[in-house]
Amino acid sequence: MPRIRANSIDEHKALTRRALLDAARQLIGQAGSVDVSLADVAYAAGVGRTTFYDYFSDREDVVAALVEEELPQVVEDLIASVDSELPIGERLGELASRMVEFVAADPVLGVILHREAGRLGADAQERIATSHSHLAAEMADLYRAGVADGVFRPLPPGLAGMLIQDSIMAGARLLIAAGDVVDTGEVTEAVKVFLVSGLGSAG
Repeated sequence: MPRIRANSIDEHKALTRRALLDAARQLIGQAGSVDVSLADVAYAAGVGRTTFYDYFSDREDVVAALVEEELPQVVEDLIASVDSELPIGERLGELASRMVEFVAADPVLGVILHREAGRLGADAQERIATSHSHLAAEMADLYRAGVADGVFRPLPPGLAGMLIQDSIMAGARLLIAAGDVVDTGEVTEAVKVFLVSGLGSAG
């Protein structure tokens, strides 16, 4: 066991786990991929390679844990940042556009969500999906409220959620791939308009 660097074993374990997550975040950000060496993660955290396995089972476990620790608060902040007084359609579009901007801009969570999540195992994918389930629930509530108010058209179960998710990821992928070639505001506004008009009531 590594040298105790806290006032208690529990505090030491919490600090070590935090150090491993911080190291993983830093290395993923530098690499632009989750394919980082666990030995490098342990070294950057200041612990031995075997100590890593006292806290995480493998690379996918630490990646999923990183998302679980950070993404729920990001989602809460995004939801809170949208004016609740806006009309329902504008609220959904604004929330989607802000998620596009976040995924494109965050060098770690953005990379995991837009490019790496689909490569991970089922357990890690489920944990990551759960981490942003509040966002999906908020958008679903806005969509259903919009249908009830005649703002959005009713679609087959699950289709609206897929269209919203795919639009967000398409916008984020374009921003990541194009870099400074395209304007972020133009892309996020286009996603917003596309969703609001596409989901809009035919009437």
